[in-house]
Amino acid sequence: MSAFLHHLATQYSLGFKHPWALLLLLLPVGILLLKWLRPGAARRIAYPLTHIHLEQVSLRLLLTRWLPTMLYTIALVCMIIAMARPVKLDRTQLPPTEGVDIILLMDASASMQAQDFEPNRFVASQLTAQRFVQKRPTDRIGLVVFAKQAMLQAPLTLDHEALQAYISNMYLGMIDANYTAIGDALGVAANHLKDSKAKSKIIILLTDGDSNYGTIEPTLAAKAAAAYGIRIYTIGAASAPGQTAYSSQKDEINEGLLLEIAQTTGGQFYRAQNEHQLAEIYEQINELEKTTFTPPSIIYAQDRFAPWLWAALAALLVAVVLEKLFLLRIP
Repeated sequence: MSAFLHHLATQYSLGFKHPWALLLLLLPVGILLLKWLRPGAARRIAYPLTHIHLEQVSLRLLLTRWLPTMLYTIALVCMIIAMARPVKLDRTQLPPTEGVDIILLMDASASMQAQDFEPNRFVASQLTAQRFVQKRPTDRIGLVVFAKQAMLQAPLTLDHEALQAYISNMYLGMIDANYTAIGDALGVAANHLKDSKAKSKIIILLTDGDSNYGTIEPTLAAKAAAAYGIRIYTIGAASAPGQTAYSSQKDEINEGLLLEIAQTTGGQFYRAQNEHQLAEIYEQINELEKTTFTPPSIIYAQDRFAPWLWAALAALLVAVVLEKLFLLRIP
């Protein structure tokens, strides 16, 4: 019986707001037991019933004794169930999703116009960042642009359409492009991420040069970020010296600094020498930074006590009518 009720509740999503009231169901059970165990019936009086078959008399006596009682009991059971406030539960289980707070930290210094990437480093970084954002629909993502200064271009947001517009509207020269302040940029990004409640907080730093300006040392900024639980992935975006006609004659990237920043925070350093490698790096980061969680179900409860109340009233009415009009007891 319990297995059947469990199946019924699971199949039809039944529940009760006041399940404690179901304990009162012991009352009608007790009434039936007393009725069944009560020794002897009322005193029988002999009447000349020779014109009535014995079987008919026995059936009528049985109905007279038990039918009203059963109907009163059913009415009481329905009232108790109505008191327990049955509800229909509609459960909406949200699918597992992934959420990470991410700051894209993008270099807008003059060297980003070099054409060793197609069509140049700056545009390639824009396009790659946009594709990365498209693959992270459940993440809050922000944007910091830096050169001589660092500027929070977009705060952490789930409005990725607006974020894509911010990325598209970036241009070389929007900040003094003659210097590269990596430490200040990390400071701005970490300050925006530090109060985040996300389980995973990351910064993706893309640059094609070395830190040569700013008031904050990049290594100190990395240590501060690590203290806030922020992981930094660093990407050096520049081809090797002499690799293409547009490559510089000496390596522009301070790989040692970018590696130290990443290792300090538990992140990784990557070197991209063309736009294809840059896309692959973002894809690797996309795969690494996934925090899967399952949000709770959304449950809507609809009252279903009215049918039980009407059933109780109907049973009560039928019992009274039968008892008073059709199944009369003769003393």
